[in-house]
Amino acid sequence: MDTNTRCPILIVTHGDLGEALVRAAEMITGPQPDLLALSLWPEESPAALHEKLADALQRLGDRPSLVLVDLLGGTPFNVVARHLPERNLACVTGVNLPMLLDLLTVRDEGLSPAELAARAVRSGHEGLRSVTTICRREDPTAGE
Repeated sequence: MDTNTRCPILIVTHGDLGEALVRAAEMITGPQPDLLALSLWPEESPAALHEKLADALQRLGDRPSLVLVDLLGGTPFNVVARHLPERNLACVTGVNLPMLLDLLTVRDEGLSPAELAARAVRSGHEGLRSVTTICRREDPTAGE
């Protein structure tokens, strides 16, 4: 796939959550170019994460990108938000595996970061289900 149409995805999280999501996604989909995880560790400052993010964005050049973060208002979010006005980035909070898998299946279709962000919100939300509720609907005798 042409790297000019594939939207890079950066996952920026507390601890190794982003790295674990990348490993899980690649276990299902195979290796994924232009998928990066950046971690904020307890001993690191926001400035250290800012440097990691700046380095990653520099490696991507001027390519429009999607950034997925774990938590609205957390340090990873705040660091990413500082970069939003100066670059063609879209950012979505609440990263999860269903969201990431969906994005990896469509990011080669030439969608913009904003279009991918809208899709991420939708697929992330659709990936949330109450298994208890589903099982009770399938088994009318459940709970008796």
